[in-house]
Amino acid sequence: MEVKKIYPPVSPFLQVKLDIEVIDYLWSVIETANTNNKNYKNNLAGNISQSILLDDLDSFFFKSVCIPLVNYYRINNPIGKDPVAKNTITGPGTKLILNDFWVNYQYKTEFNPFHDHYGVYSFAIWMRIPYSWEEQKKLSQFRNMNDSNIRAGCFEFEYNDSLGFIRNYKYKLSPDYDGFMVFFPAKLRHCVHPFYEINEPRISIAGNLSYLPG
Repeated sequence: MEVKKIYPPVSPFLQVKLDIEVIDYLWSVIETANTNNKNYKNNLAGNISQSILLDDLDSFFFKSVCIPLVNYYRINNPIGKDPVAKNTITGPGTKLILNDFWVNYQYKTEFNPFHDHYGVYSFAIWMRIPYSWEEQKKLSQFRNMNDSNIRAGCFEFEYNDSLGFIRNYKYKLSPDYDGFMVFFPAKLRHCVHPFYEINEPRISIAGNLSYLPG
């Protein structure tokens, strides 16, 4: 009897440590955005204090980070193809663009509920995490709880496995994650849980890549 393992199609996400040149660039565009102060919060699901539109000057971030990650994702996908964009209707003049790019300021007790994005790819970048999950879990409200159930300050993905069960993958964030980026299919649901007792804001960047018809 011959037995063969068949793996169902999956759409993984990528974790990337950004170069210092990119991080410095991102802080500079955040500084410019704070001056221009173009509110973006009304476009988002987040229950947070502030979201501001960013401008990718000369498409530096799109060209130096996004395009290489799209190519890596397509080449290294376990099914051998791009499962995200393969059903997208495209023409000869269609091009991929960074059509949304913003910075979030999240303060204690604020949160971003489970949601997805439009477009084909999305990303989140942790610029400054002012707390650590290890310290958050010691707070009195979490006493006698199992660590696996404590999500204070976590970033979490939610997806269905091959049997249809809902699964979760959470990042137990701390300052060690400053400068890290996650790149994922836009329809992959995710959320940011609230943190407590720390007065400094959690600063992150997010964005969407979409196809622009030619």
